[in-house]
Amino acid sequence: MSQQINHDNVGGEALVLEAREARLISDTKVKEAELKQLLEISALNKKSFSERMKANRFWLVRGVYYAFYSVWMIVMTIGIAIAWLIAMLFI
Repeated sequence: MSQQINHDNVGGEALVLEAREARLISDTKVKEAELKQLLEISALNKKSFSERMKANRFWLVRGVYYAFYSVWMIVMTIGIAIAWLIAMLFI
């Protein structure tokens, strides 16, 4: 006698497995996106070296910052004046 084979349920298991895999992949993508967003936010909130030096609690560190800042402003002012003079000579 011949046996009757039921093929009705074979495709359903494959679809269920595909749906589970798709859900797992989408969950990992969501977690990766959330992690990336948190890292971007923490990078935005992080203060730069000069801001940390400017607001340091030790007066010596703040003094060094303001000394270097003052020297840098003087150098930039002299550089701007020289660039302006050169520009005026070639008009």
